[in-house]
Amino acid sequence: MMKQSLWALAAAALFSVMAAFVKLCSDNHGPLEMVFYRSLFGVLIIAFFVWKNRKTLTLRTEHLRGHITRSVLGTLSIILWFFTLGQMHFGTCMTLIYTTPLFMAANFVILALMRHKPAPWALVLATIAGFSGVTMVLQPSFNEGELVPALICLAVSLLDLAIYWQMKELGNLKEPSWRIVFYFTCFGTIMGLIATSIFEGGLHMPNQQGLIGIIGMGICATLGQICTTKSYAYGNMLLSSCLGFSAIPFSVTISYFWFGESVTMATLFGAAVILCSGMIATIATKRTEIAEKEAAEKATTVV
Repeated sequence: MMKQSLWALAAAALFSVMAAFVKLCSDNHGPLEMVFYRSLFGVLIIAFFVWKNRKTLTLRTEHLRGHITRSVLGTLSIILWFFTLGQMHFGTCMTLIYTTPLFMAANFVILALMRHKPAPWALVLATIAGFSGVTMVLQPSFNEGELVPALICLAVSLLDLAIYWQMKELGNLKEPSWRIVFYFTCFGTIMGLIATSIFEGGLHMPNQQGLIGIIGMGICATLGQICTTKSYAYGNMLLSSCLGFSAIPFSVTISYFWFGESVTMATLFGAAVILCSGMIATIATKRTEIAEKEAAEKATTVV
């Protein structure tokens, strides 16, 4: 469980750094072009990794349909998210995107009730607390004409929930995280290139700052995807979802030290709430796992 927490936190940190690199190259490259570059790096890095270890690793899979489903949904999610970023207030957009853990919590409660099992209320409450911290930091506000982008954001959050379940299914089938990410980045590379050619006039020659941003974005995105996949596919999905809120404190830290942006007391308090909710979620999950293990051992002893 502790290892899962570390994977989730690593993913949050990497995606926060990735966002900073995206900001560096966003002036010269469109969102679809950046989808192409971030995916291309994943293909190249993982292909090189597999080639170097070709005696023990292979890209062949018996679960191609599952990979296609995950890849299509994942690429669609990124494209829709990038679209909404340009259509509405940034804080509001990010807040709505971070409703995925709330949908996840509701999903777990419904499943528990259907199976007549106790719901993970401690994790649910920690998730709600974490989301309240997100709203304190991002301070969302709605402007006129933002209804459609807001609904798209909520659709993306629901889409991400389906993606996490698909990742979990592939993990249950013993698919390694790097293979899951490889097929996802392959699809993203192809679709990103096609979409860029149609909607953004093709690829653009990056300047020095843009090149640094593209390289940093690609490396962080690939490593972040691998960490996310390890966390969701092989661990407690609700815990991983709650720990995903930690990307907000990471982003606040980066914005202060890297971009020199000011930080308010409300932002600091919200970040503290997010961090506390993550610790509570981790402790609650650990206690639940210990209780389940003791119950299983007691049942075995009785038998």
